[in-house]
Amino acid sequence: MRRAGVWSYYLHQFVWQNLSQSLGEALLFESLLLDPDWIRDFNRVYTDFYITHYTYLFETAGLPDGIFFCDDLGYKNGLFASPKVLGDLIFPFYREMVDLFHSYDLPVIFHTCGGIAKAMPLIIEAGFDAINPIERKALGNDPFAFAEQYGDRIALTGGIDVRVYETNDKEIIRREVAEFVQGMKARGARLIAAADAGIPSTVRYDT
Repeated sequence: MRRAGVWSYYLHQFVWQNLSQSLGEALLFESLLLDPDWIRDFNRVYTDFYITHYTYLFETAGLPDGIFFCDDLGYKNGLFASPKVLGDLIFPFYREMVDLFHSYDLPVIFHTCGGIAKAMPLIIEAGFDAINPIERKALGNDPFAFAEQYGDRIALTGGIDVRVYETNDKEIIRREVAEFVQGMKARGARLIAAADAGIPSTVRYDT
C-alpha cells in the first residue's frame, strides 16, 4: 500500500462488539446494570490484550496511516445504553486505545452505526479524530448540527443518505450530494464525503 501511495489503515472492532458477540445482547444489557464490575473486568482483559498486540504489530509489521476503530453503539432510534453507562463502562477503555494510537501519531476514525447524537460529547472526549458514518436515517443524526456543534473538534466522514442513492436518479443524487457538501463547507466542517451506510444491491453500479 505504501509503494502504491495509498492511504492505508488497520480496521478493528473493540470491546462493545466483543461483549455483544460473546455474551449475547440480552445478557450484555442486563450485566451493564446488574454486574458492571464483570463488564469492567472483561473490558480490562481485552484492552490489555489489544495494547500488547497492537504494540507488537506496529513493531513488526509497521505503522499504517491511521486506525479505523469499529464498535456499533446504536441503532436507528438511539444508543443501546445510556451515555452515563457508556461513559462509565466503555469509553474509558476507548480512551486508552486512542491514547496508544496517538502515541504513534496515528489518526483514529471511530465507526459506529445508529443514533449517536447523545454520545458525541463522549466520542470527542475520548480523543477520536473523526466519526463515521453519520447514519442519516437514525434518530438525531443531523450532520449539519454535528458540524456546527463539534466541527472544530472532530472530522466528519460519511453523511450522504444512502436512500438517495437508492432512487438511482442521477439528478436527485447530484442535487442532494451538492447540497450536503456545500452545507458542510458553509459550516467549516472537515469532511470526507461518503455514504452513511453500506451501498445496498438496489443501487445500480452506474449510479
